[in-house]
Amino acid sequence: MYVCSTCGTTSTKWQGKCFSCGEWNTLVSAPEPKKSPSKRGDSTPSETKNLADIEAMTTDSGRLPTVSEELSRVLGGGLVPGSLTLLSGEPGIGKSTIALQIAGWGSHAGSSVLYATAEETLSQLANRAKRLGVDTGNIRAVNESDVDRVIETIRAEWCTLAVVDSVSMLSTDESTGVAGSVGQIRAVTEKLMQFAKASDTAIVLIGHVTKDGTISGPKTLEHLVDTVLFLEWTRYESYRILRSLKNRFGPSDEVGLFRMTATGLQDMADPGKEFVSENRENLTGSALGITLEGSRALLFEIEALATPTKFGYPKRSARGIPQGKLDLLIAVANRYADAKLDGYDVYVNVSKGYSLDEPGADLTILAAVLSSRWNIALGQTVFMGEAGLTGLVRAPHGSEERLKLASKLTLWPVVMKRDKWEENSCGTVKELVKFLKI
Repeated sequence: MYVCSTCGTTSTKWQGKCFSCGEWNTLVSAPEPKKSPSKRGDSTPSETKNLADIEAMTTDSGRLPTVSEELSRVLGGGLVPGSLTLLSGEPGIGKSTIALQIAGWGSHAGSSVLYATAEETLSQLANRAKRLGVDTGNIRAVNESDVDRVIETIRAEWCTLAVVDSVSMLSTDESTGVAGSVGQIRAVTEKLMQFAKASDTAIVLIGHVTKDGTISGPKTLEHLVDTVLFLEWTRYESYRILRSLKNRFGPSDEVGLFRMTATGLQDMADPGKEFVSENRENLTGSALGITLEGSRALLFEIEALATPTKFGYPKRSARGIPQGKLDLLIAVANRYADAKLDGYDVYVNVSKGYSLDEPGADLTILAAVLSSRWNIALGQTVFMGEAGLTGLVRAPHGSEERLKLASKLTLWPVVMKRDKWEENSCGTVKELVKFLKI
């Protein structure tokens, strides 16, 4: 049998390209698994319980606290005993840093913590802990790549919290292939999950990503664990975004906002307006909008530049938003705002390296482009809404949360579609033009 090291698909013969995921040179030889004989005749039914008689776990029951409010927000209150959390992200983004900080917070709270590393020596780990100022009083450390020995070490130390760095470096004799292969990653994760449930130990498992930015290993890896956290960044900014892609014990769409410092990841002091430039009130080509990340409203700034083209074909460039969205909105502006952008190069950028792709940002992008085209400064005005191909503007999802942030930051007026007529209500792109030219 041949197994794809990217997606785990099996094939009876080798081929250069995986027919499932399309990756090249990923099929590796693996022995065909032996089929165990059927035991249907010898099986006995399992004991069942009435669900109403089982005591449910409360929201904050026994959770291991964290000092970071942002991390607690993403986890839903803290780490749950007996849970397996997968923490993934690109190389150098800070996975090991935040994992060591989690270990330090658990140690500070009185938990017995084990940090099992297969990627660093213990002296390297100690140096990093000292540099970050981590409380290492109750942290035990081990350098081990055999998952069975890691599990026995956690059991022997009676740990309530364990950090395993990383799943791609661990292996077990019960599976074939080298460490990091599909079979090994699946087997290692299954063993850690079974141990976590049996021992009530909260385990944080560090994972890697592939070259296309997805979580390394078989897709079943994400189904095996309880929580999947993904750390994002831009190489030219110091902030980090921690996303919850899956969470059996809390919200699955929350985000945490951090800033990377010399002492590790720190909560952002004021994330509401972190992605907006200062002193922009009199600038043209700049428009403010509010987006939702999970249940959190964030202020963002769209910068646009419309300049006459020197060639017969105008250039369009977008950074932070999809190129197709910019092309669509320019077509809408030409049709319903009479912007005459066919003779202009249009460049659009989301300030501070932030990226977004949601319909509620359409009106902000249009306002920024038209502001540059007509040389109009928009000041502290906030634009929110989805622009349709018919020229209509629809109210964005989560309008109430967005309006709360606008009121908190004293940003006004707010231009958006409203259920009933109010001042600055914008139901069409033509009404947006009337507002801009007042």
